[in-house]
Amino acid sequence: MPEENEKEISLDILEHIENLSNQVNKNMASRTKGVFRRYPVTFGLLIVFGAIAVHEGLKGLMLEYGLLDISPWYLVVTGLVILTITGTLYKKLEK
Repeated sequence: MPEENEKEISLDILEHIENLSNQVNKNMASRTKGVFRRYPVTFGLLIVFGAIAVHEGLKGLMLEYGLLDISPWYLVVTGLVILTITGTLYKKLEK
């Protein structure tokens, strides 16, 4: 029986420490702001720059390999197929 009491006491201490740490985390989270909230313009510009860099990089690769030399309709259909596949995957993974 003494072993059971020791186990209960140690579990209660661990639970108390966990509750205390959760309380400290909640207090600190309410006082801090996210980095994105503090610097929205900086992160917005970085996101726009990153998206443009990826777009231009892909465009350069497509030009290099001659993928843009085909009819624009092929690109439109390919883009629609890719968007349909990603939308379907998103719906299935969301469940």
